[in-house]
Amino acid sequence: MEITRENTGELTATIKMVISPADHSESITKILKDYQRKANVPGFRPGHVPFGMIKKLYGGAVFADEVNKLVSDKLHQYIEDEKLEILGQPLPNTTLTPEIDWQEGQDIEFYFDMGLAPSFDLVLDENIAIDYHMIKVDDTMVDKYVDDMRQRFGSMTNPEVTGEKDVLFGEFVQLDADGNELAEGILNSSKLTVDLISDTDIRSKLLGTVKGDVVRFNPLKATGNVTETAAMLGISKEEVENLDSEFNFTVNEISTMSPAEMNEEFFEKVFPGMGITSEEEFRKQIRNESEKAFVADSDHLFAHHVQDKLVETVNISLPDAFMQRWLIESNEGKLTSEDVERDYSKYADGMKWQLIENRIIRDAEIKVDDSEIKDYVKDYYLQGWRTMQLTEDLLNRLETIADSFIKDKPSEVRRIVDSLYGQRVTSYVKSKVKLVEKEISYDEFIKLDSEKH
Repeated sequence: MEITRENTGELTATIKMVISPADHSESITKILKDYQRKANVPGFRPGHVPFGMIKKLYGGAVFADEVNKLVSDKLHQYIEDEKLEILGQPLPNTTLTPEIDWQEGQDIEFYFDMGLAPSFDLVLDENIAIDYHMIKVDDTMVDKYVDDMRQRFGSMTNPEVTGEKDVLFGEFVQLDADGNELAEGILNSSKLTVDLISDTDIRSKLLGTVKGDVVRFNPLKATGNVTETAAMLGISKEEVENLDSEFNFTVNEISTMSPAEMNEEFFEKVFPGMGITSEEEFRKQIRNESEKAFVADSDHLFAHHVQDKLVETVNISLPDAFMQRWLIESNEGKLTSEDVERDYSKYADGMKWQLIENRIIRDAEIKVDDSEIKDYVKDYYLQGWRTMQLTEDLLNRLETIADSFIKDKPSEVRRIVDSLYGQRVTSYVKSKVKLVEKEISYDEFIKLDSEKH
Protein backbone atom coordinates (compact mmCIF):
# COMPACT_ATOMS: atom_id res chain seq x y z
CA MET A 1 0.00 0.00 0.00
CA GLU A 2 1.24 3.49 -0.87
CA ILE A 3 0.14 6.52 1.20
CA THR A 4 1.28 10.05 0.43
CA ARG A 5 0.25 13.48 1.69
CA GLU A 6 0.20 16.79 -0.13
CA ASN A 7 -0.45 20.06 1.70
CA THR A 8 -3.08 22.00 -0.21
CA GLY A 9 -3.18 25.03 2.06
CA GLU A 10 -1.81 26.34 5.34
CA LEU A 11 -4.21 24.11 7.29
CA THR A 12 -5.41 21.60 4.70
CA ALA A 13 -3.93 18.52 3.08
CA THR A 14 -4.95 15.72 0.72
CA ILE A 15 -4.07 12.08 1.36
CA LYS A 16 -3.57 9.72 -1.58
CA MET A 17 -3.90 5.97 -0.95
CA VAL A 18 -3.09 3.32 -3.54
CA ILE A 19 -4.44 -0.14 -2.72
CA SER A 20 -2.84 -3.01 -4.61
CA PRO A 21 -4.14 -6.62 -4.93
CA ALA A 22 -1.38 -7.81 -2.57
CA ASP A 23 -2.95 -5.70 0.21
CA HIS A 24 -6.23 -7.56 0.24
CA SER A 25 -6.16 -10.77 -1.85
CA GLU A 26 -5.27 -13.05 1.06
CA SER A 27 -8.06 -11.78 3.35
CA ILE A 28 -10.63 -11.88 0.52
CA THR A 29 -9.70 -15.46 -0.37
CA LYS A 30 -10.03 -16.45 3.30
CA ILE A 31 -13.52 -14.92 3.54
CA LEU A 32 -14.66 -16.57 0.29
CA LYS A 33 -13.32 -19.93 1.46
CA ASP A 34 -15.44 -19.54 4.57
CA TYR A 35 -18.45 -18.74 2.36
CA GLN A 36 -17.69 -21.90 0.36
CA ARG A 37 -17.81 -24.07 3.48
CA LYS A 38 -21.18 -22.63 4.51
CA ALA A 39 -22.88 -21.97 1.17
CA ASN A 40 -26.13 -23.73 0.40
CA VAL A 41 -26.53 -23.65 -3.40
CA PRO A 42 -29.13 -25.81 -5.18
CA GLY A 43 -27.47 -28.74 -6.98
CA PHE A 44 -24.45 -28.87 -4.70
CA ARG A 45 -23.84 -30.50 -1.37
CA PRO A 46 -22.98 -28.05 1.45
CA GLY A 47 -19.27 -27.34 1.36
CA HIS A 48 -18.84 -28.60 -2.19
CA VAL A 49 -19.83 -25.54 -4.21
CA PRO A 50 -17.01 -24.69 -6.66
CA PHE A 51 -14.83 -21.83 -5.47
CA GLY A 52 -15.21 -20.08 -8.84
CA MET A 53 -18.98 -19.98 -8.42
CA ILE A 54 -18.66 -18.60 -4.87
CA LYS A 55 -16.30 -15.94 -6.15
CA LYS A 56 -18.70 -15.02 -8.95
CA LEU A 57 -21.64 -14.83 -6.53
CA TYR A 58 -20.00 -12.97 -3.66
CA GLY A 59 -16.58 -11.76 -4.82
CA GLY A 60 -17.58 -8.24 -5.76
CA ALA A 61 -19.37 -7.48 -2.49
CA VAL A 62 -16.63 -9.05 -0.35
CA PHE A 63 -13.97 -7.16 -2.32
CA ALA A 64 -15.73 -3.83 -1.80
CA ASP A 65 -16.26 -4.46 1.95
CA GLU A 66 -12.66 -5.51 2.53
CA VAL A 67 -11.18 -2.63 0.57
CA ASN A 68 -13.34 -0.07 2.37
CA LYS A 69 -12.38 -1.57 5.74
CA LEU A 70 -8.71 -1.60 4.76
CA VAL A 71 -8.85 2.03 3.62
CA SER A 72 -10.51 3.14 6.86
CA ASP A 73 -8.08 1.24 9.09
CA LYS A 74 -4.96 2.34 7.22
CA LEU A 75 -6.08 5.96 6.98
CA HIS A 76 -6.58 6.24 10.74
CA GLN A 77 -3.35 4.33 11.36
CA TYR A 78 -1.49 6.80 9.11
CA ILE A 79 -2.92 9.79 10.99
CA GLU A 80 -1.85 8.21 14.28
CA ASP A 81 1.63 7.23 13.07
CA GLU A 82 2.28 10.66 11.59
CA LYS A 83 0.91 12.31 14.78
CA LEU A 84 -1.37 14.50 12.71
CA GLU A 85 -3.78 16.71 14.68
CA ILE A 86 -6.81 16.98 12.47
CA LEU A 87 -10.11 18.85 12.70
CA GLY A 88 -13.28 16.84 12.25
CA GLN A 89 -12.71 13.76 10.10
CA PRO A 90 -11.11 13.16 6.68
CA LEU A 91 -13.54 13.70 3.81
CA PRO A 92 -13.48 11.71 0.54
CA ASN A 93 -12.29 13.79 -2.41
CA THR A 94 -14.70 12.59 -5.09
CA THR A 95 -13.12 14.82 -7.73
CA LEU A 96 -9.68 13.21 -7.53
CA THR A 97 -10.79 9.66 -6.71
CA PRO A 98 -11.42 7.86 -10.01
CA GLU A 99 -14.56 5.79 -10.53
CA ILE A 100 -13.93 2.42 -8.92
CA ASP A 101 -14.48 -0.89 -10.68
CA TRP A 102 -14.94 -3.29 -7.77
CA GLN A 103 -13.04 -6.14 -9.37
CA GLU A 104 -9.85 -7.75 -8.12
CA GLY A 105 -6.52 -7.59 -9.88
CA GLN A 106 -5.96 -3.87 -10.19
CA ASP A 107 -4.65 -0.95 -8.14
CA ILE A 108 -7.31 1.36 -6.70
CA GLU A 109 -6.72 5.02 -5.77
CA PHE A 110 -8.48 6.91 -3.00
CA TYR A 111 -8.12 10.59 -2.10
CA PHE A 112 -9.13 12.22 1.20
CA ASP A 113 -9.13 15.88 2.24
CA MET A 114 -8.19 16.83 5.80
CA GLY A 115 -8.31 19.93 7.96
CA LEU A 116 -5.23 20.32 10.16
CA ALA A 117 -5.31 21.71 13.68
CA PRO A 118 -3.52 25.06 13.89
CA SER A 119 -0.64 25.84 16.21
CA PHE A 120 -1.21 28.77 18.57
CA ASP A 121 0.28 30.46 21.62
CA LEU A 122 -1.53 30.11 24.93
CA VAL A 123 -0.23 31.83 28.05
CA LEU A 124 -2.42 31.85 31.14
CA ASP A 125 -1.30 34.49 33.63
CA GLU A 126 -2.49 37.63 35.38
CA ASN A 127 -2.32 39.60 32.16
CA ILE A 128 -5.65 37.94 31.38
CA ALA A 129 -8.48 39.39 33.49
CA ILE A 130 -11.78 37.52 33.67
CA ASP A 131 -14.92 38.46 35.59
CA TYR A 132 -15.77 36.28 38.58
CA HIS A 133 -19.29 36.92 39.86
CA MET A 134 -20.07 36.13 43.47
CA ILE A 135 -23.61 36.00 44.82
CA LYS A 136 -24.09 38.41 47.70
CA VAL A 137 -25.87 36.69 50.59
CA ASP A 138 -27.73 39.67 52.04
CA ASP A 139 -30.00 39.91 55.08
CA THR A 140 -33.12 39.41 52.98
CA MET A 141 -31.78 36.09 51.66
CA VAL A 142 -30.78 34.98 55.15
CA ASP A 143 -34.26 35.90 56.40
CA LYS A 144 -35.80 33.74 53.70
CA TYR A 145 -33.59 30.75 54.52
CA VAL A 146 -34.42 31.14 58.23
CA ASP A 147 -38.16 31.20 57.46
CA ASP A 148 -37.87 28.16 55.17
CA MET A 149 -35.99 26.17 57.81
CA ARG A 150 -38.41 27.13 60.55
CA GLN A 151 -41.24 25.87 58.35
CA ARG A 152 -39.37 22.67 57.50
CA PHE A 153 -38.67 21.86 61.14
CA GLY A 154 -41.98 23.20 62.42
CA SER A 155 -44.93 21.31 63.89
CA MET A 156 -48.48 20.78 62.67
CA THR A 157 -51.28 22.48 64.65
CA ASN A 158 -55.03 22.93 64.18
CA PRO A 159 -56.11 26.57 64.40
CA GLU A 160 -59.78 27.45 64.80
CA VAL A 161 -59.87 29.97 61.93
CA THR A 162 -58.42 29.55 58.42
CA GLY A 163 -55.39 31.66 57.54
CA GLU A 164 -53.31 32.30 54.39
CA LYS A 165 -50.88 29.40 54.90
CA ASP A 166 -53.37 26.80 56.11
CA VAL A 167 -54.42 23.47 54.62
CA LEU A 168 -58.12 22.61 54.69
CA PHE A 169 -59.39 19.03 54.81
CA GLY A 170 -63.01 18.50 53.80
CA GLU A 171 -65.56 17.10 51.42
CA PHE A 172 -66.37 18.23 47.88
CA VAL A 173 -69.96 17.71 46.65
CA GLN A 174 -70.95 18.54 43.06
CA LEU A 175 -73.93 20.86 42.57
CA ASP A 176 -76.46 21.19 39.75
CA ALA A 177 -77.33 24.43 37.97
CA ASP A 178 -79.80 25.34 40.76
CA GLY A 179 -77.23 24.88 43.51
CA ASN A 180 -78.59 21.56 44.75
CA GLU A 181 -76.47 18.47 45.35
CA LEU A 182 -76.27 16.56 42.08
CA ALA A 183 -77.57 13.01 42.27
CA GLU A 184 -74.75 10.59 41.42
CA GLY A 185 -72.44 13.59 41.04
CA ILE A 186 -68.82 13.85 42.10
CA LEU A 187 -68.22 13.30 45.81
CA ASN A 188 -64.68 13.34 47.19
CA SER A 189 -62.90 13.86 50.50
CA SER A 190 -59.74 15.82 49.88
CA LYS A 191 -57.63 18.78 50.91
CA LEU A 192 -56.81 22.18 49.51
CA THR A 193 -54.02 24.59 50.33
CA VAL A 194 -55.28 28.14 50.69
CA ASP A 195 -52.27 29.97 49.25
CA LEU A 196 -52.43 27.79 46.11
CA ILE A 197 -55.88 29.16 45.24
CA SER A 198 -55.18 31.56 42.39
CA ASP A 199 -58.65 33.17 42.24
CA THR A 200 -58.59 36.02 44.78
CA ASP A 201 -62.37 36.07 45.34
CA ILE A 202 -62.52 32.34 46.14
CA ARG A 203 -59.45 32.60 48.37
CA SER A 204 -61.18 35.40 50.28
CA LYS A 205 -64.20 33.13 50.82
CA LEU A 206 -61.98 30.46 52.36
CA LEU A 207 -60.06 32.82 54.66
CA GLY A 208 -61.72 33.09 58.07
CA THR A 209 -63.74 29.88 57.76
CA VAL A 210 -64.10 27.58 60.75
CA LYS A 211 -64.75 23.87 61.13
CA GLY A 212 -68.19 22.99 59.71
CA ASP A 213 -68.44 25.96 57.32
CA VAL A 214 -69.54 25.30 53.73
CA VAL A 215 -68.04 27.29 50.85
CA ARG A 216 -69.45 27.16 47.32
CA PHE A 217 -67.08 27.63 44.36
CA ASN A 218 -65.87 26.26 41.01
CA PRO A 219 -62.71 24.21 41.74
CA LEU A 220 -61.16 24.70 38.27
CA LYS A 221 -61.66 28.44 38.51
CA ALA A 222 -60.17 28.37 42.00
CA THR A 223 -56.91 26.72 41.03
CA GLY A 224 -56.64 27.59 37.34
CA ASN A 225 -54.86 24.24 36.96
CA VAL A 226 -56.36 21.09 35.45
CA THR A 227 -53.91 18.71 37.15
CA GLU A 228 -54.40 20.18 40.63
CA THR A 229 -58.18 20.19 40.21
CA ALA A 230 -58.19 16.55 39.05
CA ALA A 231 -56.24 15.51 42.16
CA MET A 232 -58.51 17.56 44.41
CA LEU A 233 -61.71 16.01 43.05
CA GLY A 234 -60.35 12.50 42.50
CA ILE A 235 -61.14 12.46 38.76
CA SER A 236 -59.16 12.43 35.51
CA LYS A 237 -57.78 15.53 33.80
CA GLU A 238 -60.02 14.82 30.80
CA GLU A 239 -63.08 14.94 33.07
CA VAL A 240 -61.92 18.23 34.57
CA GLU A 241 -61.56 19.82 31.13
CA ASN A 242 -65.25 19.17 30.48
CA LEU A 243 -66.37 20.18 33.98
CA ASP A 244 -68.19 23.47 34.58
CA SER A 245 -69.91 22.73 37.88
CA GLU A 246 -69.73 24.45 41.23
CA PHE A 247 -69.14 22.43 44.37
CA ASN A 248 -69.88 22.74 48.05
CA PHE A 249 -66.76 22.31 50.15
CA THR A 250 -67.41 21.47 53.81
CA VAL A 251 -64.48 22.33 56.10
CA ASN A 252 -63.81 19.32 58.35
CA GLU A 253 -60.35 20.23 59.63
CA ILE A 254 -57.94 23.16 59.52
CA SER A 255 -54.21 22.48 59.71
CA THR A 256 -51.18 24.71 59.64
CA MET A 257 -47.47 24.30 60.03
CA SER A 258 -46.31 26.36 62.99
CA PRO A 259 -42.71 27.55 62.52
CA ALA A 260 -40.11 26.07 64.85
CA GLU A 261 -39.06 28.18 67.78
CA MET A 262 -35.69 29.91 67.48
CA ASN A 263 -34.00 27.95 70.24
CA GLU A 264 -31.04 25.62 70.75
CA GLU A 265 -33.12 22.54 69.93
CA PHE A 266 -33.96 24.00 66.52
CA PHE A 267 -30.35 25.11 65.89
CA GLU A 268 -29.13 21.59 66.66
CA LYS A 269 -31.63 20.03 64.22
CA VAL A 270 -30.48 22.26 61.38
CA PHE A 271 -26.73 22.16 62.16
CA PRO A 272 -26.15 19.08 64.31
CA GLY A 273 -22.99 18.96 66.40
CA MET A 274 -22.02 22.61 65.84
CA GLY A 275 -23.02 23.83 69.31
CA ILE A 276 -24.90 26.91 68.09
CA THR A 277 -26.62 28.61 71.01
CA SER A 278 -27.85 31.98 69.69
CA GLU A 279 -29.81 33.39 66.76
CA GLU A 280 -26.83 35.52 65.79
CA GLU A 281 -24.58 32.44 65.49
CA PHE A 282 -27.34 30.60 63.62
CA ARG A 283 -27.76 33.37 61.04
CA LYS A 284 -23.99 33.62 60.62
CA GLN A 285 -23.78 29.89 59.91
CA ILE A 286 -26.59 30.14 57.36
CA ARG A 287 -24.70 32.94 55.62
CA ASN A 288 -21.49 30.89 55.57
CA GLU A 289 -23.21 27.76 54.25
CA SER A 290 -25.01 29.77 51.55
CA GLU A 291 -21.79 31.41 50.38
CA LYS A 292 -20.10 28.00 50.14
CA ALA A 293 -23.05 26.59 48.18
CA PHE A 294 -22.89 29.48 45.70
CA VAL A 295 -19.21 28.88 44.87
CA ALA A 296 -20.20 26.07 42.50
CA ASP A 297 -22.67 28.42 40.77
CA SER A 298 -20.01 31.13 40.49
CA ASP A 299 -17.52 28.64 39.04
CA HIS A 300 -20.12 27.44 36.54
CA LEU A 301 -20.70 30.98 35.27
CA PHE A 302 -16.96 31.65 35.35
CA ALA A 303 -16.43 28.69 33.01
CA HIS A 304 -18.56 30.49 30.40
CA HIS A 305 -16.58 33.70 30.90
CA VAL A 306 -13.33 31.73 30.48
CA GLN A 307 -14.53 30.24 27.21
CA ASP A 308 -15.65 33.62 25.84
CA LYS A 309 -12.46 35.40 26.94
CA LEU A 310 -9.97 32.86 25.62
CA VAL A 311 -11.78 32.33 22.31
CA GLU A 312 -11.76 36.11 21.88
CA THR A 313 -8.13 36.72 22.83
CA VAL A 314 -6.22 33.63 21.66
CA ASN A 315 -5.28 33.97 18.00
CA ILE A 316 -6.47 30.77 16.28
CA SER A 317 -6.93 30.31 12.54
CA LEU A 318 -9.17 27.60 11.11
CA PRO A 319 -9.45 26.10 7.61
CA ASP A 320 -12.89 27.67 7.26
CA ALA A 321 -13.81 26.28 3.83
CA PHE A 322 -12.95 22.72 4.90
CA MET A 323 -14.77 23.13 8.23
CA GLN A 324 -17.94 24.35 6.53
CA ARG A 325 -17.82 21.42 4.12
CA TRP A 326 -17.19 18.99 7.00
CA LEU A 327 -20.16 20.37 8.95
CA ILE A 328 -22.48 19.83 5.99
CA GLU A 329 -21.24 16.34 5.05
CA SER A 330 -20.88 14.97 8.58
CA ASN A 331 -24.45 15.97 9.47
CA GLU A 332 -25.79 13.95 6.55
CA GLY A 333 -28.37 16.37 5.22
CA LYS A 334 -29.43 17.85 8.57
CA LEU A 335 -27.58 21.10 7.84
CA THR A 336 -27.72 23.05 4.60
CA SER A 337 -24.99 25.32 3.29
CA GLU A 338 -27.23 28.25 4.24
CA ASP A 339 -27.51 26.94 7.83
CA VAL A 340 -23.74 26.59 8.12
CA GLU A 341 -23.03 29.98 6.57
CA ARG A 342 -25.48 31.66 8.93
CA ASP A 343 -24.19 29.98 12.12
CA TYR A 344 -20.57 29.31 11.19
CA SER A 345 -19.14 31.82 13.66
CA LYS A 346 -20.75 29.83 16.50
CA TYR A 347 -19.41 26.55 15.14
CA ALA A 348 -15.96 28.12 14.72
CA ASP A 349 -15.95 29.47 18.28
CA GLY A 350 -16.92 26.02 19.55
CA MET A 351 -14.06 24.41 17.65
CA LYS A 352 -11.60 27.05 18.87
CA TRP A 353 -12.64 26.43 22.47
CA GLN A 354 -12.24 22.68 21.99
CA LEU A 355 -8.67 23.27 20.77
CA ILE A 356 -7.93 25.60 23.70
CA GLU A 357 -9.44 23.21 26.25
CA ASN A 358 -7.48 20.24 24.85
CA ARG A 359 -4.31 22.34 24.97
CA ILE A 360 -4.90 23.22 28.64
CA ILE A 361 -5.59 19.57 29.48
CA ARG A 362 -2.35 18.54 27.79
CA ASP A 363 -0.18 21.36 29.17
CA ALA A 364 -1.52 21.05 32.72
CA GLU A 365 -1.45 17.23 32.53
CA ILE A 366 -5.07 17.07 33.67
CA LYS A 367 -6.37 13.52 34.01
CA VAL A 368 -9.58 11.79 35.09
CA ASP A 369 -9.18 8.21 36.28
CA ASP A 370 -11.72 5.42 36.69
CA SER A 371 -11.95 5.81 40.48
CA GLU A 372 -13.02 9.45 40.09
CA ILE A 373 -15.77 8.47 37.67
CA LYS A 374 -17.00 5.85 40.10
CA ASP A 375 -16.93 8.31 43.01
CA TYR A 376 -18.96 10.77 40.92
CA VAL A 377 -21.64 8.14 40.27
CA LYS A 378 -21.70 7.10 43.94
CA ASP A 379 -22.03 10.71 45.10
CA TYR A 380 -24.96 11.18 42.71
CA TYR A 381 -26.86 8.27 44.25
CA LEU A 382 -25.90 9.29 47.79
CA GLN A 383 -27.71 12.59 47.24
CA GLY A 384 -30.95 10.64 46.98
CA TRP A 385 -30.12 8.59 50.07
CA ARG A 386 -29.45 11.50 52.41
CA THR A 387 -32.24 10.48 54.79
CA MET A 388 -31.15 6.83 54.93
CA GLN A 389 -28.71 5.32 57.37
CA LEU A 390 -25.60 4.29 55.46
CA THR A 391 -25.19 0.70 56.57
CA GLU A 392 -22.52 -1.64 55.20
CA ASP A 393 -25.16 -3.41 53.08
CA LEU A 394 -26.26 -0.10 51.60
CA LEU A 395 -22.67 0.89 50.79
CA ASN A 396 -22.08 -2.50 49.13
CA ARG A 397 -25.24 -1.97 47.10
CA LEU A 398 -23.92 1.45 46.09
CA GLU A 399 -20.72 -0.16 44.79
CA THR A 400 -22.76 -2.59 42.68
CA ILE A 401 -24.97 0.19 41.31
CA ALA A 402 -21.95 2.30 40.36
CA ASP A 403 -20.25 -0.64 38.61
CA SER A 404 -23.42 -1.40 36.63
CA PHE A 405 -23.90 2.25 35.70
CA ILE A 406 -20.37 2.54 34.33
CA LYS A 407 -20.73 -0.70 32.37
CA ASP A 408 -24.23 -0.15 30.95
CA LYS A 409 -24.34 3.60 30.26
CA PRO A 410 -21.29 4.57 28.19
CA SER A 411 -22.86 7.80 26.90
CA GLU A 412 -23.59 8.95 30.46
CA VAL A 413 -20.07 8.02 31.52
CA ARG A 414 -18.73 10.09 28.62
CA ARG A 415 -20.80 13.04 29.85
CA ILE A 416 -19.42 12.60 33.37
CA VAL A 417 -15.83 12.46 32.05
CA ASP A 418 -16.38 15.63 30.02
CA SER A 419 -17.88 17.33 33.08
CA LEU A 420 -14.93 16.36 35.30
CA TYR A 421 -12.43 17.55 32.70
CA GLY A 422 -14.37 20.80 32.35
CA GLN A 423 -14.32 21.38 36.11
CA ARG A 424 -10.56 20.79 36.26
CA VAL A 425 -9.90 23.10 33.33
CA THR A 426 -11.96 25.85 34.98
CA SER A 427 -10.15 25.36 38.28
CA TYR A 428 -6.76 25.48 36.56
CA VAL A 429 -7.57 28.68 34.67
CA LYS A 430 -8.99 30.19 37.87
CA SER A 431 -5.63 29.63 39.58
CA LYS A 432 -3.66 31.31 36.77
CA VAL A 433 -5.54 34.38 35.55
CA LYS A 434 -6.54 37.59 37.29
CA LEU A 435 -10.02 37.33 38.78
CA VAL A 436 -12.10 40.49 38.58
CA GLU A 437 -14.42 39.76 41.49
CA LYS A 438 -17.88 41.25 41.25
CA GLU A 439 -20.48 40.86 43.98
CA ILE A 440 -24.03 40.76 42.65
CA SER A 441 -27.47 39.82 43.94
CA TYR A 442 -28.95 36.39 43.42
CA ASP A 443 -31.53 37.74 40.94
CA GLU A 444 -28.81 39.53 38.96
CA PHE A 445 -26.75 36.34 38.92
CA ILE A 446 -29.67 34.25 37.62
CA LYS A 447 -30.29 36.77 34.84
CA LEU A 448 -26.62 36.81 33.83
CA ASP A 449 -26.36 33.02 33.96
CA SER A 450 -29.46 32.58 31.78
CA GLU A 451 -28.03 34.96 29.19
CA LYS A 452 -24.87 32.86 29.00
CA HIS A 453 -26.98 29.78 28.33
